[in-house]
Amino acid sequence: MSKKLFIFILSLALVLIFVGLIGYYFLIQNNNGTTNGTTIGFRSFFPFGGTDNPVRTATTTQNEPTVPPPTDYTKKLRLLSIEPVAGAGVLDIKSATSTGVGTLVRYIEKATGHIFEVELFSPDQNRISNTTIPLVYNALWGSKNAYLVAQYLKDDDQTIDTYSLAIKSGAATTSEQNVSATLFSQKINEVSVLGDSVFYLEQNDAGSQGYVSNFAGTKRAQIWNSPIKELLSQFVNNKTVALTTKPAQGISGFLYFVDTGSGQVKKILGDISGLSTLTNSAATQILYLEGVGQSNLFLFDTKSKSTSQITPTTFPEKCAWSKLDKNIIYCAVPRESLDGSGLTNWYKGLISLTDDIWKYDLKNNTSSLIENLSDESGRNIDVIKPILSENEQYLVFINKIDDSLWSLDLTK
Repeated sequence: MSKKLFIFILSLALVLIFVGLIGYYFLIQNNNGTTNGTTIGFRSFFPFGGTDNPVRTATTTQNEPTVPPPTDYTKKLRLLSIEPVAGAGVLDIKSATSTGVGTLVRYIEKATGHIFEVELFSPDQNRISNTTIPLVYNALWGSKNAYLVAQYLKDDDQTIDTYSLAIKSGAATTSEQNVSATLFSQKINEVSVLGDSVFYLEQNDAGSQGYVSNFAGTKRAQIWNSPIKELLSQFVNNKTVALTTKPAQGISGFLYFVDTGSGQVKKILGDISGLSTLTNSAATQILYLEGVGQSNLFLFDTKSKSTSQITPTTFPEKCAWSKLDKNIIYCAVPRESLDGSGLTNWYKGLISLTDDIWKYDLKNNTSSLIENLSDESGRNIDVIKPILSENEQYLVFINKIDDSLWSLDLTK
């Protein structure tokens, strides 16, 4: 074979390989699940301004199910979503039930950002928004489930974008609704909501600053400024935001009440190792955990300044205060023994727990088992983000193990 012929054959082979690679690339692009081959940049999809370079992808897909698989709504313990959920909100409405009141649950999926609505008094469940915005990190609902604060992980898996999403009715011919968004500061590392108001913490080298605003991000007022950076917030009531230093084994924790009007700060608890708290809506009683050797649960009365121990021990993060009876708390209680490092390891994801639901009666100093979750569900459930419906018929919560969403009928 001559040298010229060899070069010609080699060149032809390289060209064919190159063409094949290009064809394979476009084949993959045409089968990526987008509708009509259209991919919409997240910042372009919602009109917040900013660059058109997508931080993540927002699409509408054709082959996705419109609603989750149905479940038996008459069950005491009901699986609402098998797909991972970032957060849920509850709302009581008029219904055709015997009591005339029924509870709606809205939730947003972690993977897709799709928003669903489930009726707890019927088998009805619908997707009300099919806007696909992947990687929802956290979601907090407020204002009668018409607004939520959603936090998204950017492509670096570290930076968090925080948006306020507003859900409004769409065309009368469809059950899906319009979703608009407002971008909050990218410096936010902690947020909590109450009704129409949002509290959030911005962090910088000097410390943290806390603001109260509406869901549109306007009418913003600063109420907190401190060199303390690592804080968890609870929007207790219209007058009070509770700020607790993040719990860590062997580290003294503090709880502060901040007046939402004046910004006045009052220290409520301090020098408590591994402190974690949950305040009732009147800001008169505080459930708190102390982690020294063995974790212990206590009740602190802000008026009498008295402290009493509560059993069985659980994390305040697994509890919900009743608003109908100031002496009642519903909690998920781990079957496992909780040592002083338990809360820290749980936060880090080093351990998972198997919970049951208990009811604490503070007036009579009693506690009782309400539901054995694993026996009823056939799986281990590690409860996070428990919320009570307004009529307190239902306890809604997420399973930390797989982020599935559940409801428990407390009247059955």
